Formats: sequence, C-alpha cells, structure tokens
Amino acid sequence: MDLFDIDKSSQVVVERFMDSNIYYIDTFYKNPKKLVEYLNEQPIEMHIQNDKPIHVTSFNGTHFMDQRHILTDVTELVPVTNYLQKLCNQEPLYEKDRVVTNRFTFFRTGFNDYENNYWFPHFDKGYTAIIYLSENDEECGTNIYENVANDDKDYYECYNPWRSKNKWKVIKTLKPKFNRCILFDGSKFRHGMNIIDQRYFNHQYRFNQTIFFKE
Repeated sequence: MDLFDIDKSSQVVVERFMDSNIYYIDTFYKNPKKLVEYLNEQPIEMHIQNDKPIHVTSFNGTHFMDQRHILTDVTELVPVTNYLQKLCNQEPLYEKDRVVTNRFTFFRTGFNDYENNYWFPHFDKGYTAIIYLSENDEECGTNIYENVANDDKDYYECYNPWRSKNKWKVIKTLKPKFNRCILFDGSKFRHGMNIIDQRYFNHQYRFNQTIFFKE
C-alpha cells in the first residue's frame, strides 16, 4: 500500500514564531485523494474524552459529531512518523504505526456560537503534526490563542469547549490547505480549530490526520 508515501520533492518551510519553529510542508502525500478514499472506508469511532471528571456529560453526538480513526499496525506510516520526528526532534506519543484522524461536523444548535466564541484552547504533550485533508478549504485551519482574561478554571472538549472571545485572543492562525502538513509545538501554544462560518455544519466534515509527539 503506497497511500502514506511522502512526496519527498516537497519543500519544508520553517517559520520562527515566538522562539519556536513551525514547519510547513505542502503536497505532503503523493496520493492524498486515494488516502482519503481509503480512510473513509475504514471503521471510525466517536471520540471519548478520557481525562474528564465522571460528572461531566459529553455533548458529542448532541451538538457536534467528533469522530476518530484509530488504526494500528499500519507499517506504511512508520517512515512518515520518522520523517516528522527528525524535524521536531521529539519521540512520538503513540506507536509509529498508529494512524489517528479527526473527522468533525457541527449541528445547527445555539450551542455552536462561533461568532462570539473560539473553539477549545488546549495544549498537547509536545509537537503536533496536522495533515489537512479537507478539499477546498484554505481558511478553517488551527488557531493559536493567548488568554487575555480570567476564564473558567475547568472546561472540557466534550462539554463546554466554546470559550468567549472576550477572554481569548488569536495571535496566529495556521492556514490549512488540502494535503498540507503543519508541525508546531502544541505544548507551547494553546490551540484549537478555527471555525469562522457554517461550512462544517450538518454533515460537512472537517477532516485531518494528526501525529503527536512528546517533550
């Protein structure tokens, strides 16, 4: 299977941002459309947030649909993980042959007030690679946030992810593009989806692959 073959001719562009390197690689995979077709044929699971208190109820499936592919023993992914590992100089968080995706859509409810709120500012364990697999989207990428006012101490991706624009400021937006890989330090920057309109409402899916690393 050559679905995870990297286009080695693609240039790696490095941006220095707040004393940290952000890596951009366009035309990352050689056969991205075939990869998307393959992934869409695989079983997908509803995302369950495990690091939440028992009393917190998930709204996944009620106000939005957050699904993940978790595919193991995909040996073809190992060279991809190794390639990105050399760039960020961190160990992968999961097995090198583990494919993780995020397929997300919102429902048209008052809960999803993107005009007055930003989506779920959060940290990861280390560097994070996002390969954007939604076609015809060069806007709804990934925001990097700065906290500018006191927010609730506890908020959760599955329960109260929307945070007031009065309390958070976007200091950078990582621009998406089909088959673009962006590698940035998710442990340094709070980040979340950039939702600016309703293109990903009612079963229009925002789709990407993620590879996580750890400090």
